[in-house]
Amino acid sequence: MPQNNNTRIIDDLLFVLYLAFFVSLVFAFRALSSISIALILLSGLIKNKIERKNFFNLNLLSPLVLFCGLLFVLQFVSMLYTTDIEQGWKNIRLKSALVVLPVAICCCAYINETTRRKLLKWYCLILFSACLFAIYHAAKTYSVTHNTAVFLYHSLVSIYSAHAVQFSILVFVSLLYLLESATKKVIAFSKYLDLFLIGFFLVFLFLLSSKLVIAFFLVYFVYSMIRSFLLKSINTKYIVISIAGLAVFSLFIFSTQNRISNRFKEVVDTDFQFIKRDKFNQGDYFNGLQFRLLQWEFVPAILKENKAWLVGVTPGDAQNLLNQKYISKNMYTGTVERGDKGFIGYNTHDQFLESLLETGLIGSLVFLLICWSMVKMIVARKEAGLSFITILLLVYSFSESVFETQYSLFIFLFFPLFFYLIKNKEPR
Repeated sequence: MPQNNNTRIIDDLLFVLYLAFFVSLVFAFRALSSISIALILLSGLIKNKIERKNFFNLNLLSPLVLFCGLLFVLQFVSMLYTTDIEQGWKNIRLKSALVVLPVAICCCAYINETTRRKLLKWYCLILFSACLFAIYHAAKTYSVTHNTAVFLYHSLVSIYSAHAVQFSILVFVSLLYLLESATKKVIAFSKYLDLFLIGFFLVFLFLLSSKLVIAFFLVYFVYSMIRSFLLKSINTKYIVISIAGLAVFSLFIFSTQNRISNRFKEVVDTDFQFIKRDKFNQGDYFNGLQFRLLQWEFVPAILKENKAWLVGVTPGDAQNLLNQKYISKNMYTGTVERGDKGFIGYNTHDQFLESLLETGLIGSLVFLLICWSMVKMIVARKEAGLSFITILLLVYSFSESVFETQYSLFIFLFFPLFFYLIKNKEPR
């Protein structure tokens, strides 16, 4: 009996700690994220000791955990040949999450279908409150500036110093949970509250204007409706109304002149010849696609110049060498009047390229193995929620250096593991 009481206490503690982690993730409380993950790890180890009489759990043998650990080891190895020791140590402190977060999530058998559903209900409420406050803050700003841009993209979540695309992924997770619940004939809160939250998060997702996440959601929504029709879990009338409603809403957004549709049109109208110039003017504008394509020229050039294809130029030196490329190409480097640094400090915006630049072919191979282990998780579980969130994050990692900030690293590693783990079922 005392052992059961101790287990119940630890489970309750873990539940509170996961909620604290969700709050830190949504509201961007960076320190709280680190503290909550550390405490989840400690509590998980105690849970193992009580239930299994040892600290070890077979989930820790997951390929994702092992390959993340291997990539972290490479960060230490790079310290042997870096010229910027201080930056190298900063990188190691940042990348320590590569080990701590997967181990914390996998170290015990706490996450299962029941706990996941309970946690996701609270996650939706936490996210809803954050979105509501962001809209309130934007409305308050609009009353002073009369600038509608405050309701869109980065500006909408600027109060949390959040990245619009990363926040869009958080919103996508809520939509995925609510729609998956509907498909499985499970009511998360109540019938009408579920519908309201789906509509609210959908509008907020479009306001955040992430091309990638919106496109992914539209694909997922169609899949979800087809699946619901085949399983007869939702009335056909409601499926038709839902698809028609979203189609009309999307058509209105993309066929009219507005800031959201302009972001999509900008990519469609990309001038690929422009980036082939030897030099640019300081005033030249690069859209997201052009900038990322330039990195495929810069990174191989840097590796070739430094003869560092195998082991990379180290995380400590990578950014300095990229900055030199921006300067040599005469890209915008900021002005005293504006008080900015332009492209100085911009990473490759592609984790594969970032790993290649920092730790060479070895590091890029390890990153691909991390991606492979995530795909392996999808194949093993064959579950729609896990599949869509993991594929979205994998695609996102090739358009953003997800291991270069703790926030994006947490998002990239947490959700696939959170949706994958099942109690008493070891990884294959």
